[in-house]
Amino acid sequence: MTKKILFFFMLFLFLTQYNYGQENKIKISPNNLSGTSSILLTLEERGEYNLTIINKTGEKIFIKKFEIFEKKSYAFKHDFKNFDKGDYTFELSSKRKIIANKKFSKN
Repeated sequence: MTKKILFFFMLFLFLTQYNYGQENKIKISPNNLSGTSSILLTLEERGEYNLTIINKTGEKIFIKKFEIFEKKSYAFKHDFKNFDKGDYTFELSSKRKIIANKKFSKN
């Protein structure tokens, strides 16, 4: 019984850490993509990064390239008025490796 409890506790910690790590890297406020929204990216190290927005058909409709010189959060505003209603995937990458991706919807 103790082994099962320990196993589930370890599994819970692993999954919680993985999910929160993914979610906290990309934040949008307000998160419904209406009008102009602020995009906040939490970056763990210096380097060159890309933020790509992909629509529901898989088309890359926005790519922002930027470089970070110190560990910090990176924020900017983007106007989503011209985006169609639907789901969008925000993909954060560095050196062709995906760091995080998160889906947002425009209603």
